[in-house]
Amino acid sequence: MADAVAAGGSAPPAAKGEGHVSVADRMNRIPTSPHTALIIFFVLMGWFAETIDLGGTSFLMPTIREYFGMDAATGGYYSSICFLGMFFGAIVAGRIADKVGRKKTIIVSMLIWGCAGFALVFSPNIYYLFTMRFILGLGLGAQFPVALSYLSEIVSGKDRPKFMTLYQLMTPVGFAVAGVLTVLILPHFDWRGVYLAEALPALFIIGIVKICPESPLWLEAKGRYEEADAICTKFEQEAIARHKELPPVEIIERTNVKASFKDLFSSKYLKVTVLCFFIWFISMFSDYGLTTWLTTILIEKGFDVVQSTGFVTIGILGGIPAWFFTSWSAKKFGRKKTFLIAGLCTSIFGIAYGASTTLVMLLVTGVLYQFGKYLNAMMLALYTPELYETSIRTTGNGLATSWGRMGSIVGPIVLAGVMTSFGVYVTMYIAAAMVIIPGLLVFLFGPETKDKTF
Repeated sequence: MADAVAAGGSAPPAAKGEGHVSVADRMNRIPTSPHTALIIFFVLMGWFAETIDLGGTSFLMPTIREYFGMDAATGGYYSSICFLGMFFGAIVAGRIADKVGRKKTIIVSMLIWGCAGFALVFSPNIYYLFTMRFILGLGLGAQFPVALSYLSEIVSGKDRPKFMTLYQLMTPVGFAVAGVLTVLILPHFDWRGVYLAEALPALFIIGIVKICPESPLWLEAKGRYEEADAICTKFEQEAIARHKELPPVEIIERTNVKASFKDLFSSKYLKVTVLCFFIWFISMFSDYGLTTWLTTILIEKGFDVVQSTGFVTIGILGGIPAWFFTSWSAKKFGRKKTFLIAGLCTSIFGIAYGASTTLVMLLVTGVLYQFGKYLNAMMLALYTPELYETSIRTTGNGLATSWGRMGSIVGPIVLAGVMTSFGVYVTMYIAAAMVIIPGLLVFLFGPETKDKTF
């Protein structure tokens, strides 16, 4: 059997005891097949659908504030109520996914935010609006860390930077689509029509149910060896059919122990857990704190709602080259240096964006600022799951993203106060400048996880 593995055939079933070849080791050398690509597609589309809904509110904020008579503070609370839901969703979902599975948790989370998104369309008053937005946030917050962990466990270590950052590329693409939908629909069907259009992509849940298997790494960690082996063997057979043979299994020594939430604060993980708190909180404070108010800030500069939405949408396209750069840089220079580059780009170009006084400068610096911002977001998505082992990965990832949701809650409220007291320029300077901090923290104190296997 060992000869078969060395020759590139299927490995022996995952099982305890002598001669055990883990599913993680087997999966790590399997190239991406059409079947794997289809699984990845539906995971990406699930997050893409979520980001359309998440991004829409920033474009609709001026219209919703006017419709419901909200002042700036109430508008900040409306943005933050979704992130409050995401905070609780991320914490709870991480632990649930480590107990009952990745796939089930993703499906339930999509059902929650999809149904709440449709219900949001029929909001008769501000109380119903806030309630539905909170419930929607529960589902959004649950889906992100679980799907991220699932994706990291389905692809090989070699392909992980490409697909993990591609997952985050769905954020600027989804936000851009939300902007386009706003420009096309808002003048004719008001904000309800936009919210309805943004809820429809939740139907991608059908692909998750029918196409995506449970994570074989999670099944193995739970002792369900035959199920894990069956899924892994299918991936191996598909790869062999295309590539004739597979590379030999590189066996990595690892311990398979049960982990609990408190282990995140043990001596083994305490440093990275604290690191995740700061990098996620600060990044999301700046990101969503500023994103919530970007359209409003541009209106303050003299542009109308449709123009402001269009300018923000163009800027968001800077996230597309960020994906290509991240995929290349994370493998070439490692995670730490790429994180530092992200922080520098976001801070420098964000400050320049805030100081822009001409249309050309506004568009150019807007694209460059979004490039840095999404580079930072993609590195968060790639780096965080690599800091934890399979048994606790989704719990750790969920806690990390919940720190980020705390920043997302506080950011819009704090920056609304800054904008009211000091104006739009100071608001943008503060939000942009602080993103250098996560880059420095990872560069100085974070472990390098380049080429890490699970």
